[in-house]
Amino acid sequence: MNPASKRIPMPVRAVLLAGALGLAAPVNSQKQDSPKSLLPPGFDTPAPAPAAAPAAPLPGLAPPPAEPAPGETPLLPAEAQAPAPVVADPFAGAVALPPGAPIGTLGPGTGGLAITAFSGSNGRFVGTLADRIARPLSSRWATIMVSRALLTRAPTPAGINDGDWVAARAGLLLRLGIVDGARRLIDALPVDRYTPATYQAAAQVSLAAGDLAGLCPIAATGRALSPSPLWDLAWGMCAAMDGDDITAANLMDALRSQRGRVASFDVRLAARVVVLAGGAGRADGINWEEAPGLTLYRYGVATAAGVTVPADRLAALGPAHAGWAVRNPGLPEATRLALLRPAAAMGELSAQELASGIAALSPADASGGFPAGSRAANLRDAFTAGSASARGAAIAALRGDGRDFGALLETAGAAAALKPDAALADQADWLIAALLAAGDVARARAWWPVAADADRAVKARAWALLAVAGAQPASLSGYRDFVKQAGASGHGEAMLAAALAGLNPRSDWAAAKQDRVRAISNRWTAALAAAARRGAAGEVMLLAATGLQSASNGGWADVPPAHVEAILAALVAVGRVQEARLLAAEAVMRTAMP
Repeated sequence: MNPASKRIPMPVRAVLLAGALGLAAPVNSQKQDSPKSLLPPGFDTPAPAPAAAPAAPLPGLAPPPAEPAPGETPLLPAEAQAPAPVVADPFAGAVALPPGAPIGTLGPGTGGLAITAFSGSNGRFVGTLADRIARPLSSRWATIMVSRALLTRAPTPAGINDGDWVAARAGLLLRLGIVDGARRLIDALPVDRYTPATYQAAAQVSLAAGDLAGLCPIAATGRALSPSPLWDLAWGMCAAMDGDDITAANLMDALRSQRGRVASFDVRLAARVVVLAGGAGRADGINWEEAPGLTLYRYGVATAAGVTVPADRLAALGPAHAGWAVRNPGLPEATRLALLRPAAAMGELSAQELASGIAALSPADASGGFPAGSRAANLRDAFTAGSASARGAAIAALRGDGRDFGALLETAGAAAALKPDAALADQADWLIAALLAAGDVARARAWWPVAADADRAVKARAWALLAVAGAQPASLSGYRDFVKQAGASGHGEAMLAAALAGLNPRSDWAAAKQDRVRAISNRWTAALAAAARRGAAGEVMLLAATGLQSASNGGWADVPPAHVEAILAALVAVGRVQEARLLAAEAVMRTAMP
């Protein structure tokens, strides 16, 4: 957390501990004067094709904005759009935040919404909405969209105070896996606006980020507000980081005697930090067999203290942990590598970060390259193979059967580096899907002439994706051809009909969908329509998220097409057409592609 904003100086020793434990160490670097390459960092052989957007560094650092295709505005996860946080003078005074001032980190020019994002919203209602979104969202683009709304610099809506509203927003960001964004949002709130909910959210965010120093400015008040042993453990660790070894040792001794209140395993983890910070003594051994489960505290302290967390325990943290873990250098590289695809599929990583993460985290062979046939080698071939056919084959090998949306995203950068080529007509629909998954509408559109001359099924699927993305006319004849040729399931056909109807609410698509999409009318659709009429895009996006929660851990099988139609219509009504189109394209590709 930014200590300057809390008016409490960060101890120098805490900074040194953070550096020693690798809390913010990058996994890759490049010389600024090196020639521009198509490859993500780590793939050092340049490719002879037009340059794609540069990949970003992975571990907790905000990457540079993507280079937009002509006429396009890039859409990336919220943390990828925000500028890198500036390390402030820890002894500087806090900047005053007047009552009613906007609180957030993103504006319209940096990926956020307008200041009116929650105009007319009932604060208690939208805060409750945020608190109740607990399951992963089916849509990657919904996660990106909602994250932007939560990070938008906007006034707190009436009916909720600043501290509780920031806590609700940061808590949801954390459950969506956007840990860096959650931390920046917490830092944007002066400590005098904190409520008990803010202290709880701030502690959770610091632990998810492996940022023990972030607990120090709030540990004293946390102890006063809550009987949770977390705050005593934090106070002891922070005392050690501040050079007060005696207080830290006394606290650890006291906590060891309170076995009914705090697990001995948790005390040993804290004691390890105390020893590391003090530079003397011997750290207690850590045996995970003695821990009944993995908690957020155990994850955060262990990764900060250099204790390896078993990969098979991470699932206990919930699906969002993928977004935290891939940015945490305290975890083994193999663990982070395995989580790259899930994190990208859920909207926690950009496609560029996914590719650069593979290069950074994949094991090298004896020569320093990547073993033939490995995931990293296939990705390298997808960028650098000598012919379009060879590069297409490497892309197909990475994509597999297309059911892994993260694998499809992994191919997006290589697809962007390919010029449309008739030799790849048989996979033109999948190349278009990969490009749209990453938000690259212009390059997806460029593949239509190839797809139009391809097999009828390929052409039909390519048309469907491009039609909802706004890159091809949305015709009834095209829809009928899709139903006849594409080989989609009934759910996929209904999803396309719902998407087209939602994007074109005043057209004749209502008739086309009448036998495929079951209409709904309830309190949720009424609230969605009301928020759209007020132009409250942030509330629309929160309501959209409640309609896209998945009982199947991120799957689309249980998402009603009528929900998608209502969400798209509301987004169009508040002027968020680009987000609506990319969400629609994702819905179609994840339900209607074989």
